[in-house]
Amino acid sequence: MRKAIVSIVGILAGVLAFAQPFQFIPAEDIPFFSAEHPLQYPLAGGIEAPQFVEMELNNDGLTDLIVFDRAGSKAMPFVAYDSPEGIQYRYAPAYEPYFPPLYQLFQTADLNCDGLADLLTMEPLTSAADVMLKAYLRLPGTQTTLAFEERTLHLLNNPDTIVRIHAFDLPAITDINGDGLPDVLYIPQGGTQIQYFENVSQQLGACDSLVFELRDDCWGNASYELNGNFLLHSCGPRTVGCAGSAMLATDYDEDGDKDLLFSGIYGMHIQLLMNGGDTTTADLISQEVDWLLDGEPIMEFPAPYLVDLELDGQTDLLVATNRLSGVGAGLGQTKIYHFTESEESGGWQFLSDAFLFPDMVDHGFRSSPAVWDANADGLPDLLIGYNIPHAVYGYISAMALYLNEGTASQPSFRLATDNCGNLLSNILKAIHPTFGDLDGDGQDELVIGLADGKMKTFHTINGDNPIFTPMDPDPLAGFQLNGFAKPQILDINADGLPDLACGTRNGTITLLLNDGSVDSPSFAVATDTLGDIVPQGYFQENSPFLLPTANGEFWLYNGQFDGKISLYKGQPGQAFFLQEKNISPIDVGERAAICLHDLNGDQRPELIVGNMRGGIELFETAPLTSQDSPMATPDEVLLFPNPNRGEEVFLKLPFLKEAARLSIFNASGQLLRQYVLQSGRLLHRLNLQGLPTGFYFYQIQAPQFNFSGKMLLKR
Repeated sequence: MRKAIVSIVGILAGVLAFAQPFQFIPAEDIPFFSAEHPLQYPLAGGIEAPQFVEMELNNDGLTDLIVFDRAGSKAMPFVAYDSPEGIQYRYAPAYEPYFPPLYQLFQTADLNCDGLADLLTMEPLTSAADVMLKAYLRLPGTQTTLAFEERTLHLLNNPDTIVRIHAFDLPAITDINGDGLPDVLYIPQGGTQIQYFENVSQQLGACDSLVFELRDDCWGNASYELNGNFLLHSCGPRTVGCAGSAMLATDYDEDGDKDLLFSGIYGMHIQLLMNGGDTTTADLISQEVDWLLDGEPIMEFPAPYLVDLELDGQTDLLVATNRLSGVGAGLGQTKIYHFTESEESGGWQFLSDAFLFPDMVDHGFRSSPAVWDANADGLPDLLIGYNIPHAVYGYISAMALYLNEGTASQPSFRLATDNCGNLLSNILKAIHPTFGDLDGDGQDELVIGLADGKMKTFHTINGDNPIFTPMDPDPLAGFQLNGFAKPQILDINADGLPDLACGTRNGTITLLLNDGSVDSPSFAVATDTLGDIVPQGYFQENSPFLLPTANGEFWLYNGQFDGKISLYKGQPGQAFFLQEKNISPIDVGERAAICLHDLNGDQRPELIVGNMRGGIELFETAPLTSQDSPMATPDEVLLFPNPNRGEEVFLKLPFLKEAARLSIFNASGQLLRQYVLQSGRLLHRLNLQGLPTGFYFYQIQAPQFNFSGKMLLKR
């Protein structure tokens, strides 16, 4: 009987019974160290293929930095502040929920002549690669909120009325002709010449009409060649075109017209093409690659970004890859080059190839966290499964260990090893770790879910670098789930034996019940659709984590492929019911792999989330009480008429002190619409035109409350 008690305690350590769900807020004050170096942005989530833009977020007069990663289309805000050491940056996740939907691209430009930086991104059309440029005009806000209005760029005198590009491209969006309005340069997919789309909004009488016209289909009088170079002074036809490009137009020689920094999708250099023409007629007269790093190869598909990091008027040059590999991650070891202008030579001085990301918890890509007391000191430690590229196997997995050197109430983590238990030598793929005592000996086992849907079990020996040895026989050796198994060990049927709930590639949850004994586990599939949860769509890889309630039910937090987390509640053997489609403010971009654990002894679990980029984000919890509930109640929010047969709906809300955002999802969880709800109003009118008959979820996100509801349209 003693062994049974130890087993249950081991499984539920740090996980108590909770009567209600929690609001999550980003944790920003948990220290992380690598050796003696304190990490400045440990919980920013990692970097794979970043883009860099400048934008003032908090109206303090300092321009802030936003890092946008193509892996998961995730925006990471960094707020600038003045310090004795000069301008520094602080990761500011509180701004993330206010960004509109982003896809593959993030650039800023003042599109409507109001002095505010507006957003440009992409929106998929017929496929993930076929996209159009999308605009979001920034609305005046406060120091803590951002608000945007969705707009479409219009194209004149063209079969397409939209500005259609390719998802691999980074077009140049800047003022080309000197009229103060941003124009567009890019090479269409399969094309060989740079097309120039002029912003003609002002000519049509309204700066904010966002109208463009193709004015030159061979800007610069040059043609792209298969070898990555340009044939200058030639606009003749070519048989093989460009498969993707990254461009930055800048007045490099300060003669008043725009020169071009350019790289192709298979290139290893950034070309500098000088413009010998003027703002009316461009003429690219030279090209060179030795202007940067003396012509040495940089990386595959390097993309340039000019930013003023010190806010001193001196421009910095950042270079990062714009390419993702077939598994969705960057190619090889992450590098981000940082150059500064050299006053002596007038060129670019190399500072580092490791800008920003060494100050994050980031060891590779596709991260999956777990919590375990690795060195048996009574404090929960943090382990992170991750993946790195491999020349033979495509990619392989390892696990980093961060030991908790803080106290029971104030955790502090230091990197002990990036190859915990020497798992790297096992040639595993897409590991997802979880710990629990399977054989009742008082010592936890490690169970790892793998890309092929199989699982492996290891005995553990505690230490600063723990030892893992394969369990023989392995009680999970005979199982192969749908793929990308993400197990959690828990006693789900309260029989004193550890069971497993496993996420899979298709988004369902397989429950393996333990029908063995305390010291001899034996598992059998009880269901492959726990809670009758069956998401629709191909990309549905999920990561479930269940917390017990006091009445025998469970809260099911479900990490999703889209980087968000949904919440269900239910009883094993019965249907689970959706409580929240997307828990605010969590959105890690792509592949949310989760675990929950009470890290600081406050009897409330923290939520640790891995992602495709390879880092982690950590969220603290606060119980929802009647005094300070951040969730609005149903009698505070009224959507009417509901069911609805018309083209509009009305929404009654509590008085909003600041702007809020309303999102509408279909029954499969696909985001369909977003609206900005202005402050100072009690009643809001929403246009539903174009939405077909069906069942929908809606979610309201505001600084003072959140709310999720349902809506039925009957046409």
